[in-house]
Amino acid sequence: METQDKPLLADIAKSEAMREGVGTLRLVFTPVNATSTDISKFVDALTKPLTAEEEKSGSSTSDKHEGVLMTGTYKEVQEAFMGELRYGPFGGGPWAEMTDGLPVAPPTEEAVVEMLKGTSHDPDEIVNFWGFMAPPPGGPGAGPPGGPGAPGGPGEGPPGGPGTIPKRIATVRKVAINAVMAGCRPEDMPAILAIAESGACVGYPGDSSFGHFYVVSGPYAKEIGMNAGFDFLNPGNPANTRLQRACTLMGINLGGCLQGLNCLERTGTLHWGTIFAENTDSPWEGLNENLGYKSDESVLLAWGQKVQLVPFQQIEVMPASGPRGDPKSPVIASLKTLTNDTGALLVFTPDTAHVWAKEFGFKNMKQLQDYVWDNVTRRKSDWMSNYWFRVHQKAEIDRNPRDSRMLNPDYYDLPDDAQVPMFISPDAITIIVAGGSGNAWAWGGTFGKPRAISIDKWR
Repeated sequence: METQDKPLLADIAKSEAMREGVGTLRLVFTPVNATSTDISKFVDALTKPLTAEEEKSGSSTSDKHEGVLMTGTYKEVQEAFMGELRYGPFGGGPWAEMTDGLPVAPPTEEAVVEMLKGTSHDPDEIVNFWGFMAPPPGGPGAGPPGGPGAPGGPGEGPPGGPGTIPKRIATVRKVAINAVMAGCRPEDMPAILAIAESGACVGYPGDSSFGHFYVVSGPYAKEIGMNAGFDFLNPGNPANTRLQRACTLMGINLGGCLQGLNCLERTGTLHWGTIFAENTDSPWEGLNENLGYKSDESVLLAWGQKVQLVPFQQIEVMPASGPRGDPKSPVIASLKTLTNDTGALLVFTPDTAHVWAKEFGFKNMKQLQDYVWDNVTRRKSDWMSNYWFRVHQKAEIDRNPRDSRMLNPDYYDLPDDAQVPMFISPDAITIIVAGGSGNAWAWGGTFGKPRAISIDKWR
């Protein structure tokens, strides 16, 4: 690897190599002005035989915080988990080592044993943290976990099924340890394990504000008392807040997130792991059924990478032209302002959902998804020159043109002023019913479809 001789870049390179399952990486540094650099060191690095350390393979692991971390008073425990405050290279920080900066519940062996009662799964079972772009799991790895009382590094073990490499791996026990620290209850464990499986907060080495976003659909939400009504995005509901904090702590201690190193967001994301429940007062099928599950099955919808959600309003963006009295027009105009073209969020209060179902004739989510997909369009010339299309979607067209209606090479033959759909496919537009009474809706963009993970399988 050629880079400037700066410790930060070397640390980023090593961190990303570990994230991809590469235990060692040869680094070759050059000065800023590399015009007279001797290339022999590059040749040597590329051709000399691998050392025994460099020949190691498998998923990344860490020897930090394995086993019982410490014993001591409550104050000493808090100081240990806060750790040595770390500053970033760009003036950010200080950041705590193993927490979100707040006191945590000490993960004693007794507390961890009690937390594990919330799942029937073996404490030593491997949970794969899959990251942003990783493929679906091919199966669990295997390997020894860390001991009780330790929130830290993943256990060792081979990757999952053929062709898949987990970004990070942990165990059910380590997930439980972080759940204890977050103040969770045993009944929260199925959702927390589903969050872990989704790739909870594995960090993103870009300089934009990326995050993780979750919605729970199904009877489980009421079982643990999640809020799907008024103020569903605000703090105060114990269940929503517990799950969100567990996501954050797992990101730090199991996902390898280090602010200023592999989390380089300029402003941050407000919260890692924003989560709420779907409101059951809906005229449409639940998200679980929309995704192919049964109505009595509980499912976690998980989005990673770039997630935007604009707060509730009755009118967000007025169309430049067209009938201003049509309540559907502001929704379509708002979604047209999105800069990424891969997926969208549309959140309706129950009252708004009932109006759209009764007065506008949308009998199910599929009809509304198709309507949005057909009407949120842009000129072909603008779409073809858009960054997201040029970088991501053209490759999809070349690889699999039948993947969806949007990825149809026939669009190449349309005139430049033709209107073409913005999003990948209708099912990349997620319709969520949540919130209190009144006519209001929220909207936002995502990087593609959500990942659906069964909560029930983790009971």
